Amino acid sequence: MKKLFYLSACILSLMLAGCASKVDLGPGYQHTSKRFMEAMRWQDYRGAAEFLQDEYRAQLLESFGQYKDNLHIVEAEYLFSQLDKKTGTAKSELEFKYYLLPSPQVKEWHWKIDWVLIPVDANQPGTWQVQGAPPTFP
Repeated sequence: MKKLFYLSACILSLMLAGCASKVDLGPGYQHTSKRFMEAMRWQDYRGAAEFLQDEYRAQLLESFGQYKDNLHIVEAEYLFSQLDKKTGTAKSELEFKYYLLPSPQVKEWHWKIDWVLIPVDANQPGTWQVQGAPPTFP
């Protein structure tokens, strides 16, 4: 009987310790920001727009949709990324190397991105979203 009591006490203390942990930062900033970069890299602008807050999605689609057949992104990478776990925010800079037909010249375009963790509810992690509209392209 004592063993059962101690086992129950251990399980209860582990459950309580889990409730007292830090805020869950969601599926992971690194994972989310990488998926966003890949969507932009492969010109999946509808997919990339899903990473933006609702009020900025149409602007992304307008900015890049007009170049649908002529824009070719050859490389995309983050130049820096800084996560602030206390505030649930992050800053990064994404660099694209691209060419826009009919010109074969490769150019660079930079997007300084502010990320924010949007809470879902108390029992689930939040989701990371891009805060703000993309800068003018190109």
